Amino acid sequence: MTALRYSQRLHCDILNDCDILNVSDLDLTDGQVYTSLTAHSLPDVIPHEPPWDPREDYDSSPDDSNTPLTTRWAYGTRPWFPLVPLNPSFDGPIFGCLNHSRFSLLTEVDTSGRHILHRDIRAKWVELEQKLLWCQERLGAGLLIPWGTKLPRPPTSYGYQQVAIRSRDAFLLIAATCLWYIMTRRYQGANQWTAILTSNPQHPIPAEWVLELSRSFVGDLTTNVPRTGALISSIHCPWQVQLPMFEKFSLPIWVHISGDTSAAVDFTLRHYIPSPAAITRATEEVQRKETPDTWGQLDESAWGQPDDSAWGRPEDNTQSVLNWDDSALGWGENSGAQPVSDVPEAHADSLFPVSQPHSRQKRGEDFKAFFARRRQENKRKEETETPAQQQSRQSRERAAMNHGIPGKSSTVVVFEWQPNDEFGGFRQRIRLTKAEIPMTWMSYSKSTRVYDSFRNEWDLCDALDLTSVPDGDWEEDDFPPASAPSEPTPAPPAPAPPLSSFLKDIEAYFGHYEVAPSTQYTRSVERFVSILHFHLGYRLAASTTTPRGRSTTFDDWTRKTQWTHLTRLVGDNPTDITSIPDAQKHVITCFIGYLVTLPQSQLSDIPPDLWDLGPDLSLSVSNAHIRVSYVQQPKQRLYIIESLSSNLVPWKLAVPDAITAVMCLRRDWGSDITKIAYNLLEKGIAIKTLQPISVPPDARRPPTELRTYSLGHVFPPEDRRLARFRPVFADYIVYEQHRHEFMNQPRARAALLHGGLIWRLALHSLGFDVLPSVLDGISREAVPFGLMLDINGQTYFDDELSEEEVDFMCGTYYLHTNDGNVEIVSWWPRPQAWAASGLNVGFWSSRCEFWFQSRLDNIRRGVSRERHTFTDDANGPMTGSKWKGSLKFNAGTNKMMKNIDAASCSFLATKASGKNKLVVTSTCAPIHFPSPLAVTMRNTPVTYPIT
Repeated sequence: MTALRYSQRLHCDILNDCDILNVSDLDLTDGQVYTSLTAHSLPDVIPHEPPWDPREDYDSSPDDSNTPLTTRWAYGTRPWFPLVPLNPSFDGPIFGCLNHSRFSLLTEVDTSGRHILHRDIRAKWVELEQKLLWCQERLGAGLLIPWGTKLPRPPTSYGYQQVAIRSRDAFLLIAATCLWYIMTRRYQGANQWTAILTSNPQHPIPAEWVLELSRSFVGDLTTNVPRTGALISSIHCPWQVQLPMFEKFSLPIWVHISGDTSAAVDFTLRHYIPSPAAITRATEEVQRKETPDTWGQLDESAWGQPDDSAWGRPEDNTQSVLNWDDSALGWGENSGAQPVSDVPEAHADSLFPVSQPHSRQKRGEDFKAFFARRRQENKRKEETETPAQQQSRQSRERAAMNHGIPGKSSTVVVFEWQPNDEFGGFRQRIRLTKAEIPMTWMSYSKSTRVYDSFRNEWDLCDALDLTSVPDGDWEEDDFPPASAPSEPTPAPPAPAPPLSSFLKDIEAYFGHYEVAPSTQYTRSVERFVSILHFHLGYRLAASTTTPRGRSTTFDDWTRKTQWTHLTRLVGDNPTDITSIPDAQKHVITCFIGYLVTLPQSQLSDIPPDLWDLGPDLSLSVSNAHIRVSYVQQPKQRLYIIESLSSNLVPWKLAVPDAITAVMCLRRDWGSDITKIAYNLLEKGIAIKTLQPISVPPDARRPPTELRTYSLGHVFPPEDRRLARFRPVFADYIVYEQHRHEFMNQPRARAALLHGGLIWRLALHSLGFDVLPSVLDGISREAVPFGLMLDINGQTYFDDELSEEEVDFMCGTYYLHTNDGNVEIVSWWPRPQAWAASGLNVGFWSSRCEFWFQSRLDNIRRGVSRERHTFTDDANGPMTGSKWKGSLKFNAGTNKMMKNIDAASCSFLATKASGKNKLVVTSTCAPIHFPSPLAVTMRNTPVTYPIT
C-alpha cells in the first residue's frame, strides 16, 4: 500500500453501528486514521506505536519523564501524563524559580573543579519540590487510584547538579499528577480541592499560596492551558475509567483506528470508531482537494515508493530526514556502484575481531559495508511489508527525528561503533546497556546518529562526520547526565514544608508592588441641594418660618448640630456649600432634625410644606415619562421602573429599595430606560436588569461548575506559641490582583450592578469608562448561574454575585481559631457593616469617595510590610464589629435613612401597582469557597486602567 503524502483534517458526523459522533475529528495522516472528540488537529509528532501486550502493560511503559513535553501513547501506569502542560509558563510567585534555559542557569565550581548548578537555584528548586510533593500527597489522600499507577519520579532523582533541565521538566510531571487528582475530585463532584490544602489541621498551607497555585497550570483545567494529551490504539484502551473524565474536561485524546480489520475494537472506544463508508468518503474528499503540484502526487518518484535513490531523503534532496546522507556514509547517490569497503577481503577471519553476538555485523565488515548491506535488506523489506507494518515503521521514523535519548523502558536498541585498539582501530558494532545509553548518547550529534526504523535501532558512529560537535559539548557540559536510576521504590510520605516557605513566595513576589492608584470619582456626584430635594424629599420652596410641633429631643438636636456636621450627615462636603442663606439653613436643619429624631410612627408630624412625603402628598407613582410598580419576593420587594412610551430595551429595570424608586419619580430623566439606568449606575445605586429568556430546564448549572474566587480559609498554627496569621501589605496586593482578574470575568458586571462599596471597588479595577457596557445586557453566565425570577409565567435572568463573591470583593479571610470558631476579617467593610454605617446614604456621595481614598492611602502607607511575630495593624483587615465601630461617624445618618425608607415604602405600597406578583423559582445558590480556578492564569501583576 502506497502511503498518502498528506495530512488534512476533516470535520464530519460519522454514523457508526454503535453510535453517532455529533462532534468529531477524523484525521487522515499518511494513510492512517485518527479520530478525536476533544482535539482539532493531530500532535506535531506522533511517536512510534508500541505493540500492546496485556501481560506487560504495567511493566513496559516508557519512562516518559525524559520527554515530558511531547504527546505519548496511553499506558495504564501513567494516567496523569496527558495533563502535562505544553509550553508551560514558568512565572509567578510559585514557578518563577524554574524560568531558566540551559544557557541562563547560573553555575558554580565544586571542590573537584566541576561546574554545577548554583546553590541559590538548587535551594529554591528543593523547596518547590518539597511543596509540590506535599500538595500531591494531600490531594491524592483518600482517592481510589487505579491499580498499578506509578507516580512520577521527583526532580531530585535526576540530580539538580547534573541534569538540570531534565530536573526542571520533572516538576511538570508532579504538576500533572496534582492536576490529575484535582480533576478526579471535580469529576466526582468534589469541587473543594483548595480546602484540602488550606484546612489540614497539622500543616495548613496559606490560602494566598494555594490561590496562586490554582491560577497556575496546576489548577487551570480549562482549554486555555494546552496539554500533551495521549494517543490510544482502538485495539486496547488502558483507561476505561479515566477516559470519560478526560473527555469531560476536553483533554486532547486521539484514537488510532487499527488497519488490522481482524483486530477486535475495545468496547470503551466504540464511539470513536467511524464506519468504513465514512473513512472512504473522507479519503476521497482529501484526494479531491489535493493540489496539482508534486505535493501529494502518487507518482513513481513519490516518497514512500520503493525507489532506491530516494529512500529516507526529502524531496529537495538536501538532507536526510534523519540528518544523514549518502555522502556521510561514503557513497554518492548517482555513483552507480555499491559502497566499497576499505577492508581487504583476504584473511578477513584472522585479521579482524569476532563480531559481537546479535550485532549482525559480519566479521571484517566495517560500518560502510554494514550500512550498505542493511540498506538493501530494508529495501526488500519495504516491498513486502503490510500497511500496518508500514504505518508502525513510519511512526517510529517520525518519533526518531527529534533524536531524543531513549529511556530505560524504551524498546529501542542502541549500538555504538567502538574502535578496537588490538585490531588497528577497527570499529565493532557494540550493543549498549540501558545504563550506558544516556552518557554515550550525548557524545554524539545528529549527524553521527543513524536510525533504522525497520528494526527500531540506533547506530552511533563518529566516523560518519569527523567535524561534528557532540551535543554534550554545548548542551549538558556543565551538567553531565547521570545514569538512569533503577525503578524507584515507593517513597515515604513527603515532609510538610514550613509555613514560612509558602509565605516567603508570596512576599518575595508581591512585596515590592504598590496599591493600584485611584483617581478621585467626581462623575455625577450629588451635591447638597440635590441630595435634599431628590433623595430626601425636601421642598425647595419650603417656608422659612419656624417649624411647629417641636419636641425637647428635636430642640436639643437642632441646637447642638453644627452646619458642617449636618452636611456630612447627608453625605456632602461642607466646603462646597457657600450659597445657602442662614434663614434657609435653619429650616433645613429643622427638616433633618425631624428625620433624625422622630420615630417612624410620627413622621406625619413633619410639616407638609417641608416634605413631599408628608401628610399632603405632592408625589404620584408616575410622572410625565415613567411609572413605578412593585413585585414581591419572599424576602424583598423589587420596584419596576417602566417607560410610558415604547422602549426597545431588552430588559426590565428594577431597583431593590423604595428610596431609589421615589427618587426616580422626582427626577426629570425622560422616558429612555437606558438613560435612567445609566444615571443610577453613575451614582453607585444598586439596580437589576431583568432580561426575559425562555430556556430548557437543564440550562441551569450547579454552582460547583462555576469558577469562583476567594481568599480562602486560614487555620491556626499547630504550635500555640506561634502568632496567628495577620495579613500584611503583600497579602493586600495579592487580593487586589485577584480582584482585578475577577472583574474581567463576564458575570463580574454584577459587581457594578450591586451599587455602594462593591460598585466602587469594581470601578477601581476597571475604570469609569466601563459603565456604559454594563447596560448591553446580561452575560453568558447569567442563565446557568445568575439570578432567575418568574414573573407571571415569564422567566427573567440577571447577573448576580454570590455571597462568597461579595465577600471576595471586600477582601475577606476566614480565620479559624484554636477553639473551633471562625473569625471573619476583611480589607473593606462587608455589606452588613456598610449598610449600618454613617456613609450609607443610598448612593455614592462625596463623603464616601473621601473615605475611600483615605482608606486606600492608609493601606498604602500604614500596613506592615513584614510579618512580625505579633502584628495587628490598625489599617489591616478588621472584623465586622470593628468595621461598624470604625464607620459609625454620625449616628443620625442611619436613623434618617431608615425613616426615609419607611416613608417611601409606605407611599409606594399604597400608591404603586402591585398586581405583578413575583415568585422566585431559583436564586444563585451560595458557592462554598475555596474552589478551583480555571482560566488563563495571571502570573505577573498586570497594569489595569485604574481610577
